[in-house]
Amino acid sequence: MGLRIRWTEPAEEQFAEQLDYIGGFNAEAARALRRKVDASLQHLAEFPDMGRWVPEFGPGFYREILVRPLRLLYENHGDALVVMYVHRQKEAIGPDTFDEQA
Repeated sequence: MGLRIRWTEPAEEQFAEQLDYIGGFNAEAARALRRKVDASLQHLAEFPDMGRWVPEFGPGFYREILVRPLRLLYENHGDALVVMYVHRQKEAIGPDTFDEQA
């Protein structure tokens, strides 16, 4: 059955912003991305360690999966897979790019 999938508030907002942006150009592309992210997360919930460690942070911090054009950073909380942040793959990320209240 896999882990439950939860989203932090920042991740939900970031994902919605990306879908809105893409949908402004191509609504079907935004819907297709939503379906692809949902399917990828369902697969990840079955195999939560398949995501790579985020290269900018190294092992022991966040893992990520790439669903073009997005990077989804997540944590395995044992009973749930928690999507922490969503970024475009072209964006540089680091500790100073994250909201401390996530």
